[in-house]
Amino acid sequence: MKIDSALLTLVALLIAALVVAFWKGRWQLVWTALKQTGRNFRLMWFRILLGITFGGLIQVLVPKDLIAQWLGPASGLKGILIGSYVGLFVSGGPYVILPVIASIYNAGAGPAQVIALLAGGMLHVQGVITWNIPFFGLRLSLAEYLISLVLPPLIGIAGGALYQLLNIA
Repeated sequence: MKIDSALLTLVALLIAALVVAFWKGRWQLVWTALKQTGRNFRLMWFRILLGITFGGLIQVLVPKDLIAQWLGPASGLKGILIGSYVGLFVSGGPYVILPVIASIYNAGAGPAQVIALLAGGMLHVQGVITWNIPFFGLRLSLAEYLISLVLPPLIGIAGGALYQLLNIA
């Protein structure tokens, strides 16, 4: 297992949360949190497994040169647009989307293109407009839906520029 700054940050946050839980409610609150963790895991483990498996299949079935051609750093705005609008059709929630997009990134997709793909997948959830209309009305739901079509390319462009500015390796 690779230990990186993201993993260390997650471990530090977990330890801090455990300390706070213990401080607020001793072992009873810690135990309650661990039971809730078990319930969450039972609900999510299969989706996580499917997402990781699908991501692995993408890495072996889709040629890296094809991913580089369509979504690589050299694909530029074309790749950002492709990423944005492919992301609109990716469904399954973060447990499926994130492993799949991570596989695409590891196969050679560029940072701006991956940011656009993430934005498309996370901002535009399929079917959500049908759920929003009864709660928020057509006008607000349509405004949210339409902006979710426009923002992913802009986020990809801005995110790619920020990635370069931050000089992330």
